[in-house]
This record gives sequence, C-alpha cells and structure tokens, in this order.
Amino acid sequence: MNEQPLHFRDIAAQLPASPATHVPPPDLWPRIAATHMSRRRQRRWRRVAASVGIGALAVALALAVTLRQRATTPAIDWQARAQALEMQLDALPLPATSEPMAQLAESELARLDQRLQTAYDRGASRLDLDPLWQRRSELLDALLLVRRQQTLPVRI
Repeated sequence: MNEQPLHFRDIAAQLPASPATHVPPPDLWPRIAATHMSRRRQRRWRRVAASVGIGALAVALALAVTLRQRATTPAIDWQARAQALEMQLDALPLPATSEPMAQLAESELARLDQRLQTAYDRGASRLDLDPLWQRRSELLDALLLVRRQQTLPVRI
C-alpha cells in the first residue's frame, strides 16, 4: 500500500482557472427571467386551451346524446291516438246512468274541443296543438276506462 494521501492542494492545482474569474454577461438574469415568464405563460395558455377543449367536448357529447335520444324515442301522434280511443268509446254501449266522473270528462272534452277549434281557426302550430290533443287523448282514455267498468243492466 504505497499510496500517498490526497490533498486539496494537489486537486486544486490540476483544476483549470477558478470560476470566480468568469463573470456572466450582464443580460443573463433578465433573459433567464424572460424565458421563465414565457414558459409560464405558455403553460397557462395550454391549460386554458385544454379546459376549453374539454368543455367543448362535454357540450358536444351532451348535445349528441340529447339528439340521439330524441331520434330514438318515437313521437306520439296524439291526434291519431285520440281518434282511435274515440272509435273504441263509440263501440261501447252507452250506460243507463252516467257517473260523475264520466260527466266531468265529457264536459271537459267539450271545452277542450272548443279550445282545439279555436287553435285551428287561428292557425296554431304543432307545438300548440300537441298538448291539447294529448289532453284530449288522456280524457278519452279515462272516459273509456269508466265506461268499461260500469255494469250495464242486462235484460232477462
């Protein structure tokens, strides 16, 4: 073990000139600060762009789901349904006595028919007519249910 101990003086003698003699250019720190600010600004814009992109994607997805759902659910033709219920109602024999529920439904039907006629006279759109036809269909359905449940006197 013929090794001599290593001293700092020996290591320092082999090093090039001291870094303390090297002076950085005076515009180094402003360039570093400007580069740093530029990178921060770019990251911020990327985050904003990503957020806007994700938001637009979410809105587009919600719109697509809504449109697909509307396309898959068939629109009910309330006018045709009301006419079919009315034909079923006409096929039933009239009861001897009317129940209050049936009388109420018939009077409501008369008022609703008047509202429908008024709507047609003023040239109402389909959006205005559909709720009226839907209500008429519901009333006819209730009247049909009441008439089917009534017992008719049987002649012996």
